[in-house]
Amino acid sequence: MSTFYTTLKLLLLPPGIILLLLLAAFFLVRGTLGRTLLLVAWLVLLIMCIPAISVPLLASRQAYDAIPPQQLDATGADAIVVLAAGVYRNAGEYGESVVDSVTFERLRYAAFLHRKTGLPVYVTGGGEREASGVLMEKALRDELGVPTAGVEALSGSTWDNAALLAPMLRAAGIQHPLLVTNAWHMPRGVLAFKHQGFDVVPAPTGFAQPPAAPSEDAAPRSFTDWLPQAPAFMMSYYAIHEMIGSVFYDFRAFMTEPVPTPDELDPDEPISQ
Repeated sequence: MSTFYTTLKLLLLPPGIILLLLLAAFFLVRGTLGRTLLLVAWLVLLIMCIPAISVPLLASRQAYDAIPPQQLDATGADAIVVLAAGVYRNAGEYGESVVDSVTFERLRYAAFLHRKTGLPVYVTGGGEREASGVLMEKALRDELGVPTAGVEALSGSTWDNAALLAPMLRAAGIQHPLLVTNAWHMPRGVLAFKHQGFDVVPAPTGFAQPPAAPSEDAAPRSFTDWLPQAPAFMMSYYAIHEMIGSVFYDFRAFMTEPVPTPDELDPDEPISQ
């Protein structure tokens, strides 16, 4: 009975009900072109909404493993840098805007790293109306009890996070920071900061699908993993967003001159900003 209820619920809730309506429209529409477009739309939406597909798709963007806590000291890191995600604007229950759940997930891990290592924390993130970097500093201080060493609040992308935070990090003599962001977002973050001449240590959190231990088998998929679900659609969205972003960043890195690392610099030549 519970399986029947779960199946019925997933089919009647969006996106399940939308898929059923598109399927009904396919049989009602006349004309090859109209049916073809409906079928393509139905298939794309169906694929994007199935957890058994969307979770591995997003997990495929996870190029870096988590750092075991006992190995943090061995990284040789000299700071912690946290990238922003989004803002929960005009939150009535708080009486003000706050960081969104994805950003707070990153901040929580940064606070953990700070307590383990004592390293200074830098946050970066802008915004059209309210800078996420400012809200990140407030969340770290008021909710997590962690001071912030520096705030960058003008950037509008991951690429800008690195470019605009770079002068602050260089002024503090930082070259080897722990970079904190979601595991599936980390490849773009690493590329952006490496292009600015930093030897970052990827410190991913918020894994879409944590890798199984070598001695463990992957958990078998349940029946509901093959039914359309709204969270799966968002995972597919993030995966496609990161794939497109990575291609764009690769092209951008190819078209612009990278900032040299200190080891590559002429001692008499200053770093360009």
